[in-house]
Amino acid sequence: MSWLILAGGVLGLGLALLFSQLRAAPPDLGNVLERMQSKPGVEQLSGADPLLDRLGVPLLTLPGLRIPHQQLALTGRTPSRFMATKALCALIGLAVPPYLELLAVLFGVHITVLLSLGAGLVLGAVMWFLPDWSLKGQAAEARTEYLHAISAYLELVAMERAADHGPAESLRRAATVGRSPAFLQFAVAMESAALDRQPPWVGLARLGQRLGLTALTDLADIMQVSGADGASIYTALRARAHNLRSELLADDQARAAVESERMVIPGTVLVTLMTVLIAYPAVAQMFSGGL
Repeated sequence: MSWLILAGGVLGLGLALLFSQLRAAPPDLGNVLERMQSKPGVEQLSGADPLLDRLGVPLLTLPGLRIPHQQLALTGRTPSRFMATKALCALIGLAVPPYLELLAVLFGVHITVLLSLGAGLVLGAVMWFLPDWSLKGQAAEARTEYLHAISAYLELVAMERAADHGPAESLRRAATVGRSPAFLQFAVAMESAALDRQPPWVGLARLGQRLGLTALTDLADIMQVSGADGASIYTALRARAHNLRSELLADDQARAAVESERMVIPGTVLVTLMTVLIAYPAVAQMFSGGL
């Protein structure tokens, strides 16, 4: 019985590690700066990397593997940790059917090995793609948060320009106002560009391309024009911020409409059940009395 308790503890520990890695976490600025200095898809291993990062590095070379770099960058996760999470999910999927078979044998129920093996392969394949589905939803939420942060950042940069600060100084001063992960990413991107002896809008453009955020690259283009030609870009920044807020509002309204349509189905089912429960006694008595 002790080995059964040990097996249950190992399974519980694996499930706890799985759910801890599927949960969204704020980006690690050290990993962000390291990835900005390295080539996409190539990850340098340092002594401070977590265990999952170390375990996932060999999995990055699997043939036919497609790593969603933009979604991982939006959520602040490394490709190696993502691959380690996928492997852990697959192993749990492979281990659950034999574990249930063992429990069934202890209770006197015999299950064929072929059925257990097939169920393990199917569940392992499904669990392999579970981190992809989870990452997609987390990346969509992170993208929305980034867009809201960019909208506020555009307004702050416009106010800094209206205060007669230079383009580069306006970008840096505006980034120090916010304390959210998005504003910290802006500051890190501009600091990385400064280390390369480049203007801050170059760092923002790189960050926008890596995250797939067109609004951030538009901001970099506007500030580049201002820095090169000395043009007044206060109106352009306010207009871009207004357009971005309108896009976000339209997305929120569309999402609310979809959620409202989904709520119709539970409401309809509830009304139908209540109608059946209320009408059944009268209908049953009518038919029994007629008979």
